[in-house]
Amino acid sequence: MSQTRSDAEDLDGVPEAIEPQDAAELKAAGATKTKKSRAERKADLEKTRAKPKTSTPERKTQRKKRTSPALFYRQIVAELRKVVWPTRTELFTYTSVVIVFVLCIIGIVAVIDLGLSHAIQAVFG
Repeated sequence: MSQTRSDAEDLDGVPEAIEPQDAAELKAAGATKTKKSRAERKADLEKTRAKPKTSTPERKTQRKKRTSPALFYRQIVAELRKVVWPTRTELFTYTSVVIVFVLCIIGIVAVIDLGLSHAIQAVFG
């Protein structure tokens, strides 16, 4: 029995135990179980993943408390203190790089637009 994938992989890519190659090895291994089809394995997987739905009263008891506005504000201030703010020179450098990049893109789009408009004028008169 020849496979293009490794012996430990099934055709759908799911790793499985290496299977014996002939009947003698099957008897020696004591394997009488047949291999499940892909649909059967998928159904088994869906059964294991299924979660029982909770009833409505249980959901209400699991609801978290709302954050107060004061706590929310304190959390915002704490997060802003963690931010590494750029220096004035870094800010100037980053801003100038963005402006130069945007101007270059504007120029490229303008040249393409001009070329296409001249091509359309030449074709359609």
